[in-house]
Amino acid sequence: MKEIYPEIFLIEEKGIFRPSDNIYVLAGNDGIIYDAGYGNKKALKQFFKQFKEIETYYKDQHMKFEITHIIVSHAHSDHFSGLKAISDGLDLKVVLTDKIAKIIKDKISFNNSYQADDYEDYLRIRRNYIRKIRNFLRNLGERTFYKKIFGLSYFDTPDEIIDENSIIIINDEPWKVFPSPGHCPDHISLYNEEKGVLFSGDNILNMRSTWLGPPESNIAEYIETIRNLQNLPNLKLILPAHGEIIKNPKETLTAILERMQEREEQLLNAIYKHSKKGLSPEDIVKIIYSNENKMVRIIARGWVVLTLKMIEKENKIKRKVIKKKILFFPS
Repeated sequence: MKEIYPEIFLIEEKGIFRPSDNIYVLAGNDGIIYDAGYGNKKALKQFFKQFKEIETYYKDQHMKFEITHIIVSHAHSDHFSGLKAISDGLDLKVVLTDKIAKIIKDKISFNNSYQADDYEDYLRIRRNYIRKIRNFLRNLGERTFYKKIFGLSYFDTPDEIIDENSIIIINDEPWKVFPSPGHCPDHISLYNEEKGVLFSGDNILNMRSTWLGPPESNIAEYIETIRNLQNLPNLKLILPAHGEIIKNPKETLTAILERMQEREEQLLNAIYKHSKKGLSPEDIVKIIYSNENKMVRIIARGWVVLTLKMIEKENKIKRKVIKKKILFFPS
């Protein structure tokens, strides 16, 4: 653990087959934990060990240390799986928004949150039996990957449901909770204007671009969220859910928007260059990532699909189904 800002501590849960997770402890007389991390034994052992170190540090300094609540940024398994174990182990009150609470309450609700519509289903025309196979593999993946690697654990007994736009008091100071969709629709952020400190969850990461892909992400909403974050008064420090803290928030947010614009232009240029025959999402990925390996292309396909959805809605492109293949053309 390390104190990254006065009375704000970072606990990092490291893993071999999963990305490291950042959990934040806002220490004081009425503190809170932001995000709950993984729920497997190793991750929880790491958390409680580092939490004990924070508690010991405060006691050695004869300072008041009482953590009373825990809140999560969004309903992805690497952010809420440790919720039950941490809240039970530390006797914390669990604070959730209604959207997050409904998703993480049980297996059915969690699985339903990943159901894609016809467009977001990777823009492929699928037959019913293929959809059934895909759903079976998804459920199998939950049992093997999420359970064993992430320690997935649902939570259905929140102590308090708060509005997405609200003020919560942490250590006698007001912190603003506000919706920040894009990475996923239920995502929230936490901000203190006086300190200039933003807990950004998965929306802003220092080490890499955040995940944006079907079925949950939305490019237009993500861009709007980044613009809203740019307008936060006195923003000085961004504390992300993964990786190093961000000490240059203005430059980082500007770079994200420039990257999103660059990606859109790449798609439009490719479609206009091949305006006669049209391009499928796979064609676009191969053109833009011609020198990359298959894994990079698989990951990139998500943002390509989402960007296509956005610019089609803006009437910048149109699509046609030709020989059971979805192709895009200039409008």
